[in-house]
Amino acid sequence: MSFADMFKKSIIEGFSTDISIGKAVASLFAAFLAAMFILVVYRITVKKLTSNRGYEITLLLVTVISAMIVLTITSNLALSLGMVGALSIVRFRTAIKDAFDTAFMFWSVAAGITAGAGFYMITVVGCLFIGLVAVVARIVSGSGSRPYLLVIRIEGEAEYRIEQVLEAKKAKYKLSSMIQTDGYTEIIYELGMSSARQSVVSSVKAVSGVRSVTLVDCRN
Repeated sequence: MSFADMFKKSIIEGFSTDISIGKAVASLFAAFLAAMFILVVYRITVKKLTSNRGYEITLLLVTVISAMIVLTITSNLALSLGMVGALSIVRFRTAIKDAFDTAFMFWSVAAGITAGAGFYMITVVGCLFIGLVAVVARIVSGSGSRPYLLVIRIEGEAEYRIEQVLEAKKAKYKLSSMIQTDGYTEIIYELGMSSARQSVVSSVKAVSGVRSVTLVDCRN
């Protein structure tokens, strides 16, 4: 037997010609359980005012669909090549604004692939470990300062006194823009604060010459 024949035989033997109902159900059920775990971690770690139900359902479906695709690919060599070629021309144009949501989408695909390939232990251990990393990452990132925009309208020369107040409140600030008109001057600062937001706004508003103060969360 030549090397080419041995190579061809090893590839063909690597694909199972038949997928039992039990294996298919086990893989899809494992993918579903992994998807539910991913969804729970997503709701714990992502703090939003309104939940995106469409994205949450997509996480569930993507995990199970990925498992179904891998089950099909592992059953037939010719079908796997055709499916890879068909999937390579698919373009998804829905933009995911939050990078954290993108990570969860990749996690769903990875969990579906491992479950569909029958590596259930990797699915379980991987989901537990990634879930722990996601929770720790959210706790660490939430303990630091948050980005804000401080929009102030002043009359006269109140800029120096405003910056003194920000330094006294230990807020990291940077002048972003200044717009001057006949009636007032609008100043925008980039702020980094972890707490005491009301105190900063009240102290700046108390400065002589300040007409209005607006604090905007940059995450929104």
